[in-house]
Amino acid sequence: MGGTIDAASRRNTMNIEKINGFWVPSNDVHIEDWRAGKPFTQNKCLLKFQDYCSKDNKKFKCALDIGAWVGTWSMAMKQYCDHVVAFEPERLHYSCLTKNVNGNIDTHELAIGAEQTKISLSDDNFTQSKRVIGEGSITMTTIDSLQLPDVDLIKIDVEGYEMEVLKGAKNTLENVQYIMIELNNNTKKYGSSNIEIETHIKTLGFKILMDHWPDKVFYRP
Repeated sequence: MGGTIDAASRRNTMNIEKINGFWVPSNDVHIEDWRAGKPFTQNKCLLKFQDYCSKDNKKFKCALDIGAWVGTWSMAMKQYCDHVVAFEPERLHYSCLTKNVNGNIDTHELAIGAEQTKISLSDDNFTQSKRVIGEGSITMTTIDSLQLPDVDLIKIDVEGYEMEVLKGAKNTLENVQYIMIELNNNTKKYGSSNIEIETHIKTLGFKILMDHWPDKVFYRP
């Protein structure tokens, strides 16, 4: 197992560069592909959801981007939202995030989970896949504790920690209309499963709108 993110931050302070209009970590395993012009992400679900929002003239009051990385989702969805709140706990990613976003997007250097605590993240060079590995110095809080008003769209991409995020957003989810969530095999690392998370979301009154592995969109009828 690698070191904590604190050690990584010391080694890679401000090790970022601008590619195709976005600041990204220079130490990412995909950096040469990005420099060659390949996309940062090939999120079919996001593209389909954007089409859906455009065709139905969707406008969200407040969207939460939990696990924002460098802000690609926030920037893609900002036109459909009055307000976007982006959360990213990793220091290098957060530095990129704050440089990339603008307008109606607010940012917070926080991890999101089921409790208020301090955590550490994995130290690897696949920067889009950093995950919670234990105790540390990074602040984690819950969505409910923030008491954000008018939240009607939540995106969650936290490398298997999705159930913990949902547990900490119980009250907020009562008014949410759409959830976009990544469900991959990392869920089992935290004692959960894709099926358990999907079932949990359905018990809250949501149904599946889109399914493009590993991402799904749920809506409240």
